[in-house]
Amino acid sequence: MEIHDRIKGLRLQRSMTQKEFAKALGVSVVSIQCWENGSKNPSMSAIIAIATTFKVTTDYLLGIAKKPDYDSSLLSSSEQKLLSNYRSLDHFGKKAVETICSLEKSRILSELKPDKIVSFQKSNPSPSRYIPRYTTPSAAGSSVPLDGDDFEMILVDDSVPHDADFAVGIQGNSMLPYIHDGDTVYVKRDCDLRIGDVGIFCVDGAMFCKQYYIDEERNLTLVSANPRLRHTNVHISADSGSSVQCYGKVLLDKKITLPDYFLE
Repeated sequence: MEIHDRIKGLRLQRSMTQKEFAKALGVSVVSIQCWENGSKNPSMSAIIAIATTFKVTTDYLLGIAKKPDYDSSLLSSSEQKLLSNYRSLDHFGKKAVETICSLEKSRILSELKPDKIVSFQKSNPSPSRYIPRYTTPSAAGSSVPLDGDDFEMILVDDSVPHDADFAVGIQGNSMLPYIHDGDTVYVKRDCDLRIGDVGIFCVDGAMFCKQYYIDEERNLTLVSANPRLRHTNVHISADSGSSVQCYGKVLLDKKITLPDYFLE
């Protein structure tokens, strides 16, 4: 039995729909469908989340163990408490724990090699917190779908804005000269946008990094700062029926205005 068979079998045993399963994990239904039909394997963090949701071992999901249950007799009381606390965390909390465990494991292993410790300390002089970084780029020029579980927890320092809630990679040059292809931007959630602010938007499932503009009739335009790519502006009329969601405001070093070509 393959991992996709086990995942589907566990879901059906609990009479969960794919939509309910996706909501429990904080991922898209498309991800569930791909995992269950075997076209895509879940990441290690997703496997841990699935095991936690169904209260089985990751060894069982991976086919290493035949029995799905944990043998609690092999765990100390402190380990059982840690496991219980881990299961109570949300998706972001579990990602943070997994990242810390990975860093600590690397630190322990590197103690046998002092040169690696020095290198790590130089590259991480003053870590302050962890935030999620979405690994599928948002588009600054073309549309790219965002998979709900496609992120990793990253360690950030004081150079990152203190009110940043997440980071995202940018693809395309439509926000030149302020944001370049391949840049990582930091975003604040639940932030009211003013005209000219840069945000991360989802329009009918496509992701965009654009400037915000709305007229008196509530018609929305997502504006490309690069005048050479004005054709990549996204226009959404008030009565279009399109699904539009703003994921937050991109935190830039300085305030920018709408490009001259758009105001002409």
